Amino acid sequence: MKRTLFLSLILLCLWHNPSFSQSESPVYIIPVKGIIDLGLSGFVKRSLKEAGENRASVVILEIDTFGGRVDAAVEICDYLEKATPYTIAFIDGQAWSAGALISLACRRIIMSPGSSIGSAEPRAMGFTGSKNEFTDEKTVSAIRAKFKALAEENKHPVNLAIAMVDKDFEIKQIRIKNEIRLLTADELQRYKSRDIQTIKTVSPKGKLLNLTSAEAKELGLAEEILDNRAAVINYLGVNNRNIVQASPTWSESLVRFLTHPLVSPLLLTLGFLGMLFELKIPGWGLSGSLGLLFLALFFWGHHLVGLASWIELIIFFIGILLLILEIFVIPGFGVAGITGIILILTGIFLSLIKSPFYSPRAQLTQAFYTLSITIIVTFVGVILGWRLLPHTSLWKRIILNSAEMKQEGFQSTTVLENYLGKTGVSLTVLRPTGRAIIDQRTLDVITEGEFIDKNKSVKVIKVEGNKIIVKEV
Repeated sequence: MKRTLFLSLILLCLWHNPSFSQSESPVYIIPVKGIIDLGLSGFVKRSLKEAGENRASVVILEIDTFGGRVDAAVEICDYLEKATPYTIAFIDGQAWSAGALISLACRRIIMSPGSSIGSAEPRAMGFTGSKNEFTDEKTVSAIRAKFKALAEENKHPVNLAIAMVDKDFEIKQIRIKNEIRLLTADELQRYKSRDIQTIKTVSPKGKLLNLTSAEAKELGLAEEILDNRAAVINYLGVNNRNIVQASPTWSESLVRFLTHPLVSPLLLTLGFLGMLFELKIPGWGLSGSLGLLFLALFFWGHHLVGLASWIELIIFFIGILLLILEIFVIPGFGVAGITGIILILTGIFLSLIKSPFYSPRAQLTQAFYTLSITIIVTFVGVILGWRLLPHTSLWKRIILNSAEMKQEGFQSTTVLENYLGKTGVSLTVLRPTGRAIIDQRTLDVITEGEFIDKNKSVKVIKVEGNKIIVKEV
């Protein structure tokens, strides 16, 4: 009986011993690096879920990012708010824009020497790669409210959080009766001027707040400045023998690559170029297959991150079908072709945004930039391709250039040289081969590589054996 009681007391002491419980719980390290996108959001969600299932004591987010999508950052913040383990942001580099929002969603913030946090006004990427302002009051107000809510929830300085996203929010560090506080101009009016001693202006009006690690610690945003992960683990007093390094799976890495702001327009451009060049080559070949592959990769990647649904895919392919009908079946170019182009662009645009009615203006502008860049680069690629491709060795292998000369024993039933210099009308679309009516006769003709529509005036510029080469007049 005494022995049983003694063992029970030992087990009870071990159960209530924090260090014992802590030594058995893993510590998860989740890297939040690079562009904040929806692929990263999915990775963080999976890692937090795994940490909760394994009863992790602490989750450390190693943050180094210049920002990214607002909707992806908000999703990550929502996951952090619901996370079971204790969350700590270790800023080892930059935590700008969306990275600052994610940092504020953690319970504690630790920074490394030389790191910084702030500059969180929502913006969109321009054509030259620079960040241009495309913010409206509605977007700024929504993001400002999110920053404020997260700061209040996790006991971070609220005024500092608001100043990171609102450049009109001025903050001063003052001393009131031996108490140092961070107050705005409106808050200062509540106190008598003789009781206030201004120390410095932390965030002047007209500039976004961006703090170094030393400034963040001085103002109470960062708890400590530590050199590396090992120092953070030692500072927290957790067991460094049970560290779990979360890493994205190959599929998550692939999805992040496919949805990258630079890769997305590249996939679209290559897809369009492949399909357009396929129209110039008889039958179905490599360029068309590659074009379809690039377009499929674009929609597949955006579908996995929740951007492109089956609706966007159906809209896009209906547009493709209408465009094909316009080119091959319906004469001329009219309603079907224009409708097809509009549906194609609409399907792509909707695949770049989360919701067309609730997305921030910065995200809508970014989608517009992506689509515009794709159209411009595709147009330039088509012009260069049509001018340069006929002179390449690849084109000469695709199109038959050998002539059946009389000196080699070949004879033609029709004296084709008689058509040299004569004009006619294209009976079919020349891509680059087709038929034309010349001198009241229907003849098989070929261009030097350019695309000529139906019912266009053409002129015979060269005759090689049994080939009649024409160009548009």
